[in-house]
Amino acid sequence: MKFIYSRYTRTLQSSFVSRIAFVIFFSALILSAQPVFAQTTAQVPGVSPHALLYVTNSKAAIASLRTHINSMDIIAPQIYAAKEDGTLLGEPSTEVLKIAHNAGAQVMPLIINQNFSQSGMHNFLMNTIAQDNLIAALIAEAKDKGYLGFQYDFEHMQASDKDLYSVFVAKSVPQFHAAGLQLSVAMAPRHSDNPADYGDGSWDNWTGTFDYHAIGAVADFVSVMAYDDSRSVGPVASIPFVQTVLGYTLARIPAEKVSLGVPTYAWIWRDKTSTIDHVRGYPAVAEVLKSKSYIKKGWSDELGVSFVTYFRGNKKFTAWYEDQKSFQRKIALVTENKLYGFSAWALGLEDPKVWDVMLTLRAPQYGLAER
Repeated sequence: MKFIYSRYTRTLQSSFVSRIAFVIFFSALILSAQPVFAQTTAQVPGVSPHALLYVTNSKAAIASLRTHINSMDIIAPQIYAAKEDGTLLGEPSTEVLKIAHNAGAQVMPLIINQNFSQSGMHNFLMNTIAQDNLIAALIAEAKDKGYLGFQYDFEHMQASDKDLYSVFVAKSVPQFHAAGLQLSVAMAPRHSDNPADYGDGSWDNWTGTFDYHAIGAVADFVSVMAYDDSRSVGPVASIPFVQTVLGYTLARIPAEKVSLGVPTYAWIWRDKTSTIDHVRGYPAVAEVLKSKSYIKKGWSDELGVSFVTYFRGNKKFTAWYEDQKSFQRKIALVTENKLYGFSAWALGLEDPKVWDVMLTLRAPQYGLAER
């Protein structure tokens, strides 16, 4: 099975055709938001750990944002995309930015390659004029809206474009800094420099593009997506996998620049085919647990993730899901390693009890970043 990655689908599809259909759909959704009021002036954060939460325009995401905004210091909406000629697309949600503004939280939106087009991104990286146009547009937009800066979330890039992408990031950073803005980069999880250590399609089309040394040296911080394990037979992000990714990362990037990517969703495996059938947030899994119709449930201490096995009709499924306990195990890695913070994908998918963990990070011994 090919393991195909996307922050916007967080779904593993059996072919690139299926995945591209998903990303086109979601890209259309993120570009449909409304204009927004000006935000507060960006400030460089100084205390770890920083809580960065990714937010979509879904009702569940906005409801969670409104309820828990005081536990976050950076909000990262998924709203912008770049065309291959450097044109900036997208408008932020007035509601999302108003909630953040009223609470004093910083906003650092994501910018993706339109439709996650691989050929489009390659053409963009070969075109310095397109790059200059995009950088100028991003800076103007950030200054106008009062953003902290932007996070580059360019994905589905071919490994052969690694150096081109690193040069583009290095070119962008000083221009952002000159404007008083920050630039962070979302990076696919690497745990080895050997392409054979990854699932089919992962290295050539996703992971191999990210030069941790080069990008880590220039970006203000990086959000390492320590999930969507390409060789997993269960969890989205087992503790052994996360630890391996973190070890690789910290050998190349200072801890104070590393934001650990943490998932809040579940992979639902069909037992008969041993393939991922669908992806769900914790609320869907909670319905299974509440119904008491499951066959078995439990916790894997070795993997650091909970699971539940159940039937839907005559089909047997096992859900490996992120809950308070697994979230706490991952956040412990943030505090133990004195990382910049964590980046959680995504609001509205989480176990409500993870907010209890977030509250403990406000305690003096941890000192979650103040706004």
